[in-house]
Amino acid sequence: MNKGYIKIGLAFLSVAGCMQNIAFASEHALSTNSLNTESKQQLFIDPEEAREAADVMADALAIAQKHAQNSEDYKLYSKSGDAAALYFKRVNETDIGKLDLIVPNPDSYDGIISMLLDPNGPKKIYNTFVDGHVSRIYDPNLLIIRRQYKSNIIGLQRYCYALVNKVELSDDETAIIMVSSDTNERDSKDYEMHLNPIVESANFFKPDIDPLEDIRNANVPKMHVNLAAFFIKKEADCVKITIISSIDYNAPSYISQIALRKIASTNFLQATKLIDIFKKE
Repeated sequence: MNKGYIKIGLAFLSVAGCMQNIAFASEHALSTNSLNTESKQQLFIDPEEAREAADVMADALAIAQKHAQNSEDYKLYSKSGDAAALYFKRVNETDIGKLDLIVPNPDSYDGIISMLLDPNGPKKIYNTFVDGHVSRIYDPNLLIIRRQYKSNIIGLQRYCYALVNKVELSDDETAIIMVSSDTNERDSKDYEMHLNPIVESANFFKPDIDPLEDIRNANVPKMHVNLAAFFIKKEADCVKITIISSIDYNAPSYISQIALRKIASTNFLQATKLIDIFKKE
């Protein structure tokens, strides 16, 4: 397959289509500044690549829905009153976490979705977030993005590429799904094959990507999003959010599973900032 860029921003089928969709996407929280360096480089996206990306994300949505709806095999990790409850379970020798969150402002529905779709939206939520870029746009709701984080494992930064897909499940419920595939980064010094243990179809999607200079020329470890999903549902008096997440932090072997789960829980619980960000006036 002749692939272009990857990670949370899958691309268009032609130059005209690309420009039209970029303009449309900008109206949905992808600002002019967000659609920068990497997205400007894309000239043509293989229709077969776009179809494969859509197939991977359809598979990821079905898997995420299963893990969101079936709670019996999770174990409670922490709880904060009625507002938030965090659970974990093991699947295919990796952790999957689930956070149930209530934002007591029904008018926050659209704002929450826009923030989560913005490549730089995590700046308002996660202390470790550095920046985000759109790498490819397949359509306004199917992207590849690159995000870079400060490491809470050791002193190095980390980055990841991921497909991102927004799906309107109903008039009052939206899903935002993220998955990393085995990207082929041009001129990368330290390519390592990644096998996704949760969304196995992602292992066969291998788009080419041209990483930014600061990543290409530096020893920046790469993380992988096995699966991340936000299910946002508007109720009469609140917005209910269920977050599913499994991240491969590419941590050194001496980091214990207990330590990795603690890191994951810290990142999970930062999402509770949404309650204050969208506090009802």
